[in-house]
Amino acid sequence: MNQAPGTGTRTHCRFRTSLGLTYCQEPAYAEGFCRFHYECFLRGELLPNGQINEMLVDQDRRRTINFHGQPQDDTIYVDER
Repeated sequence: MNQAPGTGTRTHCRFRTSLGLTYCQEPAYAEGFCRFHYECFLRGELLPNGQINEMLVDQDRRRTINFHGQPQDDTIYVDER
C-alpha cells in the first residue's frame, strides 16, 4: 500500500476499481478519497466503503468513476483477422 513514510497514512485515493487490486492513483483529498471520488461519495454514487452504489444505473458514469485515476493505455486495439 502506498503510504507516507512513517505515518501509516495512505497517500493515494482509497477507491478500488472493479478490477479488484487496482486503486485510483490520484492523491488523497478527504476521507481517503481523491477530490473526484470524494465528490462522487458526496453525491451518493459511492458507498462509505468505497464501492460504486448499485443504485447508479448509468453505465457511462460507472465507467468514468471506475477508471478515474488509472493509467490509460493509448494503444488502439485492432483485430486483424
